[in-house]
Amino acid sequence: MRDVDWDLLAACVGGASFVGLAVYHAVAGYLHYRYYVRRRDALESWKLQPERFLTPELHRLAIRSGTRNMALSGVLTGVLVYAIVSGSFDPPIYTEIAGASGWAYTIGSTVLLFVLMDYIAYWVHRALHTRLLFRRLHRFHHRFVATTPYVAIALHPVELLALQAATLTPLLVIPFHAASVAAILLYILVYNVVDHSGVRLTSALPWQPPSRFHDDHHAWVHVNFGQHLMIWDRLHGTLRRHGRRYGPEVFGGRGERDRSDAGEGRGLEPFIRY
Repeated sequence: MRDVDWDLLAACVGGASFVGLAVYHAVAGYLHYRYYVRRRDALESWKLQPERFLTPELHRLAIRSGTRNMALSGVLTGVLVYAIVSGSFDPPIYTEIAGASGWAYTIGSTVLLFVLMDYIAYWVHRALHTRLLFRRLHRFHHRFVATTPYVAIALHPVELLALQAATLTPLLVIPFHAASVAAILLYILVYNVVDHSGVRLTSALPWQPPSRFHDDHHAWVHVNFGQHLMIWDRLHGTLRRHGRRYGPEVFGGRGERDRSDAGEGRGLEPFIRY
């Protein structure tokens, strides 16, 4: 058994935690100041739910919980990096690119990793919306109905561990470049903060839905489970639809038709356009 290099372990854990916390608070702090402080008197022009605000207690809880979880994620990531660097763990992650074929594989595998992580996150998130897991774990996150930038990772710690473990599983079996892994994890963090901002924002990236997509998830609860791609909700029928009833007690992701609706035999209503 290898001796632990405590200095290297501290550097890996400290570096991963610092980067995660710095990015989280920088992006969340910027959005909070720009909109919730500077434009507090013009809510209708930017806020997705202008009639709803978190109580001061919930706002502080979101910041504390998000900070704790970001630090916990940094510790786990740092330990993983240490295990790789020290040779204790040898996943198929590489750092050198050789020739045109190497570049082609690196670019293609980066896209593959993004899609795999997003699809895994969809199913983990959808599982968290089953009755048992929602009531035991995920309800903590959904107490923040009116989202703010700090809500992004205000999760139950067990949920954070499950999401992190599940989305990192592709790294164990498929070779990916270390820079690709780092870039995608950074992208996921930044856009999670943006999507939870409660601010009406769109992206120049064609695959990234507007922030309203995830805000509707918090407003309507059991619907819109995707993270950065809407295609999974569209394929599996869990994208929000016109004319359907949603809410904390309407499980399954497809909503339900009002019982007074005379058209019980009709097909499902069309999806909302985002």
